[in-house]
Amino acid sequence: MKLLGKIALAAAALMMTVPAMARIEKVKETFSTTISDKLGSGDVYGEITTTNNITDESYITNKEMKIVRRDSKGNEIWKVQDFVRDCEVSADLELVAPIRLTDIDENNLKEVWMIYKLACRGDVSPANMKIIMYEGTRKHAVRGGMRLDLPEELGGTVTGSHEADDAMRKAHEEIYRHSELLWNLYDRELLY
Repeated sequence: MKLLGKIALAAAALMMTVPAMARIEKVKETFSTTISDKLGSGDVYGEITTTNNITDESYITNKEMKIVRRDSKGNEIWKVQDFVRDCEVSADLELVAPIRLTDIDENNLKEVWMIYKLACRGDVSPANMKIIMYEGTRKHAVRGGMRLDLPEELGGTVTGSHEADDAMRKAHEEIYRHSELLWNLYDRELLY
């Protein structure tokens, strides 16, 4: 009896140290557009990678986004990276509009606009949204919470707020106005 008890305890200890079977799913979404201005010709390339780590006990999602401007030889001029890590509920990281190229102030430096949302949530709450814009090598940003439209019985619209960084506030007046226009165009999230 004592021997069987020791064997059972050893087996139980071994089972506790053996990890559950894990499965990893990985999906990569890519996008690119060509660009040409006084910095030269090249492209703006982006990728969003989703990795799901699935075990018997958990489902954890990591999402990572990388967008780079490259010259014609593939050298990096600038890079934007963002992520949602270790999300055990619903992970969200996606562009809410295609990458936009403008030259609002007509200085032959393209403004590259990237508008995306990100969240890790298991409730009814607004996602965060960011507008990142590069003009040449200078980064500008607007960050905040999205407006969330809910049915009236759930409280109706939850209004998010946003704030432009110093670079965006000090940019050419038309560029700043364009950032506000883009925010108001894309900040609405529907969850029903």
